[in-house]
Amino acid sequence: MRFLLCGQGTSEILWSIQAALVDLGHESVLALPDISQDVIDRRIDALFVLNLFEIPRPTVEMLRDHIAQFGTPPAIVHVCLKHPLEEIGAVNVEQIRDADRWMAENDVSMWCMCQGSAEQAVRLGLSRVFHEPLGVHRWICTAPAADGSVDLYKRWMTPDTPGLCRHPYAAMKGQFDADAESSVRDRVLYLGQGWPEHLEAGREPVAPSIQRDAQAVAAAMTERPALHRVQAMDRCGLADRSADPAWTLDFNRAFTIAFAVENRRRFATALRRGLGEGFSLWGNGWERFGLKAGPVSPAPRNAYPDAAACLDFGSLAFDTAIFPRTLEIVKRNGLLVSWRHADTGRLFGQTEDRLTFAEEDDAVSLLAALSVDADRRARLRSAHLEHCFDALALTAILPRVIGHACR
Repeated sequence: MRFLLCGQGTSEILWSIQAALVDLGHESVLALPDISQDVIDRRIDALFVLNLFEIPRPTVEMLRDHIAQFGTPPAIVHVCLKHPLEEIGAVNVEQIRDADRWMAENDVSMWCMCQGSAEQAVRLGLSRVFHEPLGVHRWICTAPAADGSVDLYKRWMTPDTPGLCRHPYAAMKGQFDADAESSVRDRVLYLGQGWPEHLEAGREPVAPSIQRDAQAVAAAMTERPALHRVQAMDRCGLADRSADPAWTLDFNRAFTIAFAVENRRRFATALRRGLGEGFSLWGNGWERFGLKAGPVSPAPRNAYPDAAACLDFGSLAFDTAIFPRTLEIVKRNGLLVSWRHADTGRLFGQTEDRLTFAEEDDAVSLLAALSVDADRRARLRSAHLEHCFDALALTAILPRVIGHACR
């Protein structure tokens, strides 16, 4: 099959998907940052797109019609980086029905990495949402260009492309900052937002009753980490209200604060107190909690393999342990350590008990021990990476995704 990968956003996700498609025997191209004519003048079976719903619908329809001239209209897989309801921008039932109808007419499916969010979206009437975890791939593919340089983008590649080269994903480096990278080395690293200003900017406050509902669901998920959002909502008696799109959007905002942001606050505060300068914290919004943090920067990502441990306290968008930042740590050979919640069993396998924590004291004791034992870190890193590249292999996940999209 032939696949076009395009869109705006976290393009590193597409690097891995493209290389995995090539290793599965398909023909694939990364059409970033825009789509050139020579790339699309051929039969294309399916598109993987980031931020599809930020593209005007007529533009998407014109692209499908153009490609259809060379075969049939392609299926489109939208990779959800936010909750599906937020992706389509719907606030009521009519808008959801309109979006769902447009998706059906244009063969658009939404790949959601979070099972709870996917179930929430289906319950609200988005019939073309499906759940599969994001996965990992060890390689990135390039091919030689006519001028002797290397092509990563806008070059159709197959397993037998002349000069095709597979680069270790971990060898891909971003912005270099010697000071930032040295400040991370041999320390416990957390790279992410503290207080997310974008959640409240320009919006009316969430009603106190919805805040209480969100706090109840957050408490249920903290007490029983294996629960995802919909399971916990149903246990809290919110099944009926969760069928209302406007209520759901407000609930999700309040839940992000009550669950993801609160977990970041409590764990980061405990680790700064317990590890002192051995805890390297980066990102915006931490001053709200009285925590000093390095500036927003991609530079520390280069140092993931050199950190004593790379932390995850949970995603702002989802209640899954498997999301882009955690997988970036894995693909760059970092030692991932996580708060124990939904999906950590799948993410960590047999290392879950040794690389996850439940409470603040657990986090401090686990990370303090890892910080002074390089041999233990090396053994756990090796075991965890081996598990991830097996259990979350994109070469196993993508055939299921393609099956959903091209049914």
